[in-house]
Amino acid sequence: MNWGQIRQTVLDKLDGPDRLLESEYLPRMIQAANEGLALLATAGLPIWKRVRMRAEEEPLYLPQALPGFWRLETVARVQGEQVAPTLDYRREGSFLWLKEGEYDIAYCALEEPIDQRTPDSHVFELEEDALTLLPLYIASQLYKHDNAPLAVLWRNEFEAGRELLQLRERERRGRPGWAEFEARPF
Repeated sequence: MNWGQIRQTVLDKLDGPDRLLESEYLPRMIQAANEGLALLATAGLPIWKRVRMRAEEEPLYLPQALPGFWRLETVARVQGEQVAPTLDYRREGSFLWLKEGEYDIAYCALEEPIDQRTPDSHVFELEEDALTLLPLYIASQLYKHDNAPLAVLWRNEFEAGRELLQLRERERRGRPGWAEFEARPF
């Protein structure tokens, strides 16, 4: 779903306000969309990213070094063609200290915030399953003062869908897969 489709779905839920009212709703819609995108990425389906980078001896400020950084997942050391997980790093808050070398870093990211200039054709990185819930969240925030019972219904639908996404993600992470470990002398 792109931003234009999400906006149209929200307007349809609000019984299709005319184009004059859409301009009134748009600023509030953008704020609610950014809140909903953050909720879906942090407690629904995460946006997985992987970056290969060369590290020096100075610390990395993660929000600056990794686009959209939310949560660090794994740090692996690259040696030639081999990539092996490593525990040879230190993290303090938003800073990551790595020894000099090349690393493969996996992390979860937040969606890039939207604003008034975001085109209707903008495509989000969240999975489609998560994006289908976003209009429910936006509509619930827009209508919470105008029609509280309907806003509560939409918010409950959003939260139920988000819980299903969380359950699916926990099950996916719990399945056996493969792992590599680097042997270290004691």
